[in-house]
Amino acid sequence: MTAPPDGILGQSPVLLQLLDELALLAETQLPVLLLGETGVGKELFARRLHRLSRRCNTPLVQVNCAALPEALAESELFGHVKGAFSGATHDRAGRFDAANGGTLFLDEVGELPWSVQAKLLRTLENGEIQRLGADRPLHVDVRIIAATNRHLPDSVRDGLFRADLYHRLSVYPVPIPALRERGEDVWLLARHFVELSRERLGLRDLQLSPAAQRVLLDYPWPGNVRELEHVISRAALKQLSRAEPRSSVICLEPHALGLDAAVVAAERALPASSIESFQPLAVAVDECQRWNIRHALEHCAGNWASAARLLGVDASNLHKLARRLKLK
Repeated sequence: MTAPPDGILGQSPVLLQLLDELALLAETQLPVLLLGETGVGKELFARRLHRLSRRCNTPLVQVNCAALPEALAESELFGHVKGAFSGATHDRAGRFDAANGGTLFLDEVGELPWSVQAKLLRTLENGEIQRLGADRPLHVDVRIIAATNRHLPDSVRDGLFRADLYHRLSVYPVPIPALRERGEDVWLLARHFVELSRERLGLRDLQLSPAAQRVLLDYPWPGNVRELEHVISRAALKQLSRAEPRSSVICLEPHALGLDAAVVAAERALPASSIESFQPLAVAVDECQRWNIRHALEHCAGNWASAARLLGVDASNLHKLARRLKLK
């Protein structure tokens, strides 16, 4: 199976709808905030957004905000002039300069030091940067794509993230679905990673047994696509270490995957309940719907259209349901 240029594999409705949404967003210059759990592939979706935009022939510069030392974060992003601090022996351009005319991808933006957030806000507001130690600002033409696995409203509430910056970045929040929400995409991705492992290890044939396939589909994948890739790679190496010849057909069984069978079984099992704990089904359904709608709205920063897409319903129907459930 050949992966597309951006590495995004899958045919699930939730993924295809997301890709359509990104294609529309690519035609705009709006800041985009990618939301999702660790391992869902936010970087791949950022690259796709850039590739489909009119900036596709200009730089895409990636910054891991979590890896920026607080003392150097401002200089890394905005640059500095000679003499700005001890050791600044010459002028140095920052990441905004490198991305000028193109796109700057701020990965894990929720980890950005508070001291730098005000300067980033200024750049978003007026398109200007000021190098550390410089007297005058410089104009830059940069589109911002940010990503986080944090619930930023909580960070705002806790005083860790500026509310004004959050609202600037979240003009268009885009939730990236977790792997467990993508159905048969698990199997498509698993086949792809199996083939990659076969090529890397020089094997004649590498397969997943039917039982292993079922385990993969049942597992909740808390680490998402990244975890799936690591599980397949580790299983192939483990099987090869058992002295199986590379020229043979190697079949991966469930035990080789190293997944906790108890976790898989627990996901499929219904919790034990006493008679007293039951409630009318209509009441239980309403409570479940209320919880899911609230949770989706929190995840999407209050954006009803994004929440509707995440829940797999039409936005107008979501509004009607919310009114019936007295959520509006």
